[in-house]
Amino acid sequence: MNKWTKNAYSVSGIAALTLLAGLLGGCAAKSGTPGGESVQPPATADTVKKAPAIDTSPVTLKLFFTTGFDDKDIQSLIVEPVAKKHPNITVKVVKPGTGTTIQELVAAGDIPDIVFTWNGDLGLFKELGLLEDLTPLAGKIGLDLKKFDPTVLDAIRIVMDNQLSAIPFAVNFNATYYNKDIFDKFGVAYPKDGMFWDELIPLAEKLSRSENGIRYRGLDPENINRMSMPLSLTMLDPKTDKPVVSSDSWRSVFELAKRIWDIPNNKPDKLNGTGRTQFMNDKNVAMLPVQNILNLGLEAAEKNGLNWDMAQYPSYKNKPNVYGHVDTHIFAVTKTSKYKDQAMQLLGVITSDEVQRLSTRTTARLSSLKDMELRKQLGADMAFLKGKHLEAVFKSTPAPAPAFSTLENSARPLLHKGFEAYFNGTDVNTVIRDTEAEMNQLVSASRKKITSGIGR
Repeated sequence: MNKWTKNAYSVSGIAALTLLAGLLGGCAAKSGTPGGESVQPPATADTVKKAPAIDTSPVTLKLFFTTGFDDKDIQSLIVEPVAKKHPNITVKVVKPGTGTTIQELVAAGDIPDIVFTWNGDLGLFKELGLLEDLTPLAGKIGLDLKKFDPTVLDAIRIVMDNQLSAIPFAVNFNATYYNKDIFDKFGVAYPKDGMFWDELIPLAEKLSRSENGIRYRGLDPENINRMSMPLSLTMLDPKTDKPVVSSDSWRSVFELAKRIWDIPNNKPDKLNGTGRTQFMNDKNVAMLPVQNILNLGLEAAEKNGLNWDMAQYPSYKNKPNVYGHVDTHIFAVTKTSKYKDQAMQLLGVITSDEVQRLSTRTTARLSSLKDMELRKQLGADMAFLKGKHLEAVFKSTPAPAPAFSTLENSARPLLHKGFEAYFNGTDVNTVIRDTEAEMNQLVSASRKKITSGIGR
């Protein structure tokens, strides 16, 4: 995570001093003495123009949130620490709704100063003309980019010709959450770390049954998009928007999902939905391999009787110990902001060691900093996580993140529709042909208009 460097301005001054010294040395050649050589006095702090200080006049920064933050966390992880460090900065939160989608805000000229999203949606913000390289701004405020996990920075840079268009705040992870009571009820051993999908399916077969009017489902992998992430798959080519779902890898995802949902008593009411409600509230799903939900209702579910623990996310045999691709929640300063320096100061605060530690320990968000000791403090101050097998999170690593088309999210319903046809008996080749044809129609209709959704 970015560490706020208190001596930012002195670092900038030294950098400027060094640069000017080099320039003076270059200018000295060809002057003063025969042969073009001259000895110039070394530059001093008095001879170097200092970098202008960042304006400390009161400003209000508009933050647009697409996903991932509730009001309580916004207050504790952003508003309060920023007010403490920079009392001149006020935060105004904007969330998507009727009249406040990012497209509507851009059209109205009411563009936020900062947007919060995930790396899969950066292509949309690029298309809207809101992104630029933040590296110079980071240097100006002393934000140490070397402290971030380099694979996370790569997932951002891939979007804009190797430019860092956003700063990572947290990194998602996947794990298998399981209901211990269901396993105990049917005398089945709990899932272990290091299991492949092929090993999880026999467990699901033992646990998927109907008893006393209750249908227990052994395994809900959420949706085929989640299952495709360890393979770094996309539905559309990010450069041409051409559909790419005819690959062998996508076929393998289709086949695996069908095997799971074909288990008697295991088909969900809705394919490609989310099994989180059934797992946490209905308590009739035995295993839920999904993203980080430690701060998304598990505590309340435990209070209501959910007896759960977690294991490592299942792997593909050709991708052992990989739980998905890099999936990071990020903040981007918009290109149009009038307060870029102050916006970067805000990002410097929330990516400081102090705030990252607070986020890691109190909200169970995995830090984007490469400090593994910090990451392993995951949920340390959340009492309901005591004794849970959180070590499972660190036994897998993410695959590289792909670049995404701006229409990737819009294509998702078409992929889900195709899978449902396949699940219900349509030949896979026919499904893929029809799905790609519909995706091509979507692309044609969207060439001049951005229609992709925000968030997941």
